[in-house]
Amino acid sequence: MISFAKILDSSCVATRVEARDKEAALIAAVDLLAKGGKVPDRLKLMGDIHARERLASTGIGEGVAVPHALCDSLTETLLAVVHLAKPVPFDALDGQPVDLLFIMAGPRGGTMDHLKLLSKLAKLLHDGSFRQAARQATDGKALAQLLYDKD
Repeated sequence: MISFAKILDSSCVATRVEARDKEAALIAAVDLLAKGGKVPDRLKLMGDIHARERLASTGIGEGVAVPHALCDSLTETLLAVVHLAKPVPFDALDGQPVDLLFIMAGPRGGTMDHLKLLSKLAKLLHDGSFRQAARQATDGKALAQLLYDKD
């Protein structure tokens, strides 16, 4: 199984992020991935995330979204986590606004790893106590540690 410690750098986790809407939240999340230096083409990744969102919202409910994409310019699977200062409308399945984004991106040929990570996240994000702890994390390092502890 994919290890959070392997794909999530604590510098790619942020809390109390300001975003006025879904687009600003997605940009903040992609920017976190790009900040890690492993995204050679930020605009291409943003386009791939948008293409996936057009298929169906990645807002899975309970205030959580898992934007994701496979991208030609990536060579490894990456994860970033954003806790927004205030929830934003996200066209989520349950109609509720989103304040937790777990954005993942991987190489186009990495479909199996992508699906394994989606599955691992889905199981974790189904746990209400985990979501509550994530929302209470005081900073990015504390939020990243919650994920590392689940490896």
